[in-house]
Amino acid sequence: MKRPALIAALLLWAVPLLVISGMVIRRPTHRSAMKVYHQAAEDWMAQAPLYSRSLEYNYLPVFAPLFGPFHWLPVPVGDLLWRWLAAGLVASGLWRLTRGVDRAFLMVTVLALPLSLGALRNGQANGLLAGVLLHTVACLHNGQWWSAAGLTAAAVAVKPIALVLALLAPLVYRKAFWPLTVSLVMLAVLPFAFGAPSYVWEEHGAFLSNLRSCSAVTEHRFADLNGMLRTLGWELPPAVSVAVRVLAGLVTAFVWWRAREMEEPSRALWFYVLATVYLMLFNPMTETNSYVVVVPALALWAERILSQPAARALGWVLVGIVVAMSVLSPTRFGFKLFWYPAMTLAFFVGVSVFLSLDKAKSKR
Repeated sequence: MKRPALIAALLLWAVPLLVISGMVIRRPTHRSAMKVYHQAAEDWMAQAPLYSRSLEYNYLPVFAPLFGPFHWLPVPVGDLLWRWLAAGLVASGLWRLTRGVDRAFLMVTVLALPLSLGALRNGQANGLLAGVLLHTVACLHNGQWWSAAGLTAAAVAVKPIALVLALLAPLVYRKAFWPLTVSLVMLAVLPFAFGAPSYVWEEHGAFLSNLRSCSAVTEHRFADLNGMLRTLGWELPPAVSVAVRVLAGLVTAFVWWRAREMEEPSRALWFYVLATVYLMLFNPMTETNSYVVVVPALALWAERILSQPAARALGWVLVGIVVAMSVLSPTRFGFKLFWYPAMTLAFFVGVSVFLSLDKAKSKR
C-alpha cells in the first residue's frame, strides 16, 4: 500500500541530511560546534579542567565522557552519527506525537525542518536535545513514567537547561515524581564512574562558576527576551533580568499547574510549549540555532489547531508565524535576535487564546 505523504516526509528529512553529510565529509570542522565536544572528551580523559578554555563548554561535566563514543570513532564517522542520531530522534518524535498520521507528520516536518537544519548542520547539542524532548513528551502523554524520567535525565545531560522540564513535569504528572528523582540522582552519580572523585567534584564546582558567568551575559548575540530588547536599543540590568527569569518561571509553573485537568494529548503538548517557550525567552544564552528546541512544539500545535474546523483561521495564522520565522530571517542588524523570540511569543499568545476559547466552549 502506497503512503505518499510518509514517503515525502522521510525524503524531506533524508535529502538535506545527505547534503549535510557531504559537507561534513568534505570539511569536518567547518561551521562545526563539535570541536567543543571533542576537546571536552579529550580533557576528561586527561583529567584536565573542562571550563578553563575559551571554547564555550557550557554543559554538565558528565556530557564529556558520554560524548566519548562519538569522539573515539574515526573522523568524520562520529560527527556524522551524532547528526543523524539527532535528526532521527526529532523525526521519530514528531511521528509519535502526530499519532502516526502520515499527512500530519508531513505537515509538521515541513514546518519544523527549516529551523532545524542550522543546528543539525553545525552538530549542536540543541538538535539532540530537541529529539530527546519530543520523546519525553510522548512518554508523558502515554503515562510511561520511567521512560519519561530516563529521557529527562538524558536531556539534562545533553544540556542542563532541560532541568526546567524536570521541575515542571511533576506539578501535573505526579506519578513521574519518583522516577524523575531516581533518574536525576543516578545522573548525578554517573560521572563518578568515569573519573576520580576529586576531579569530578572539582569540575562540578567549575561548572557552577561557569553557570553564574553565563547568567550575566550582556553580549548582543543571543535571541532571548534581552536579545529582543537589545535590538531595540534597550536592555534589562543583570539583577532585573534574573528577577524577571524567576518571576517568569513561577508564572510558567502556575499556568502549567492550572492545566492539570486538560485531556491528553493537549496537556502533554501544552507542557512542551510552556517549557520550551520559557527556555527560548528566558535563557540568557539562547542562540538562533537553539530554536530547533521549540519549533517542533510550534509545528505540532499549528497542525493540531488547523485540523479543527472551528479554529482553522487561527491555525493558518500560527502556520504563518512558523513559516515567517523560517523565511524572514536576515542576519543583518541583529534581526534574528529580535524576530525569533518575538514570533515565538506571538505563537504562544495564539495557542493561549485557542485554549482559553476551547475551555470556555467546553463549559457551556
